[in-house]
Amino acid sequence: MKRDGSIHVIAPSGPVPADRLARALARLRPHFGKPTLAANLGLREGYFAGDDAQRLDALHTALRDERAAVIWAARGGYGATRLLDRLDPSPLRERGKLLVGFSDMTALLCWAWVTGERPSIHGPVLAQLDELPEDDRQRLWSLLAGELPEPLIAEDDASVLHGGRVEGRLIAGNLEILRTLIGTPFMPSMSGAILAIEELGERPYRIDRALTQLIASGSLRGLRGVAVGQLHACVEPEGGGSQGWSAREVIEERLGRLGVPVVIGLPFGHAPTRNAALAFGVAAQLDADQGALEQLDPLPVFGD
Repeated sequence: MKRDGSIHVIAPSGPVPADRLARALARLRPHFGKPTLAANLGLREGYFAGDDAQRLDALHTALRDERAAVIWAARGGYGATRLLDRLDPSPLRERGKLLVGFSDMTALLCWAWVTGERPSIHGPVLAQLDELPEDDRQRLWSLLAGELPEPLIAEDDASVLHGGRVEGRLIAGNLEILRTLIGTPFMPSMSGAILAIEELGERPYRIDRALTQLIASGSLRGLRGVAVGQLHACVEPEGGGSQGWSAREVIEERLGRLGVPVVIGLPFGHAPTRNAALAFGVAAQLDADQGALEQLDPLPVFGD
């Protein structure tokens, strides 16, 4: 798929550091040629890469780009949820593009699935490319080529709440972004699904609050299993008033009662050392006894 313009780089959320983007593009070009860059990549409006209208227009341009097979977020941040109710899904349905990203991009991955059952990649944003280990980059190239990656194995400090092996469609995302989608048309059904979640910088009680809302709202009804990635910097600050459980203990207490296989400690998320890509919306198998998450079906091959 090394073809100029086959990837369209977007900035639907926060502003993009120019130096990190330049290093990432240097990593990308040998594999995919020269990408198309969204018009708002160099903009800043508060904590956004341009105002809502500019970001929405740039995203629609990417969706309508007939040359682009992949739409890849330059970074996360915040802002994608503000665009969902004005975003036209028809170009995505017609042209079948593949969205790539994580963190705030969770909102767009869920939007693509709910509005058109389009699979996507929950994986590194472009600005991360230069900082990832080579294994994670190779896993990403394999997914983009429509190949099945090796099963993702939990880290050495992983824990298993319930054993067993289950299969289901994989829904992957940032916990807090998923929580914000509750009650909107863009929250995916978890019935028959395996949920993969990660988080950054949230205090343990806020993780408790997010999981409690997901459970109480019925959003996890029919869930078959949970794969928990990195809970990076999810600690109570020194002198904080909510000292108590750790983030992992919160996960164990909240999700342990679901009675489905749960593995904590897979290498995806916001930690600077790893962010393994996952295929969102395709069949997967969670083997909690082995601490393994395996993709069963390939993603469609996009482009040439």
